[in-house]
Amino acid sequence: MPLLDCCTNRFAILSRAAAKSFAAKVRRVGMGARSADWARRASICETCHLRAIVRGVSYCGTPLLRQIDRDPVLHGCGCPTRAKAQSPGEHCPLTIRNLPATHPDGRCDCKWCES
Repeated sequence: MPLLDCCTNRFAILSRAAAKSFAAKVRRVGMGARSADWARRASICETCHLRAIVRGVSYCGTPLLRQIDRDPVLHGCGCPTRAKAQSPGEHCPLTIRNLPATHPDGRCDCKWCES
């Protein structure tokens, strides 16, 4: 059974990534919601120690497909930072102190929400 759990978890991760990728493509053609302060959010990502540039694209850590099993606090989420910053529903996985972001009482303490 543990093998099945691993496959199910990876399928869920890849399914979410595919949905996020599709939403980013929809935003790129001018449809879909875009965060009003996405440029500020993207600039925060560009100064993060987790940021990686692969083939000219800035990522939150290494790209997801290069490392599917990851801890977002240690390895980033693997999303392209610009697309992640433009998504209104996304949040940074870290706080200003580079600790895991939390949502106590419905209030987010991630780098994007606290700066």
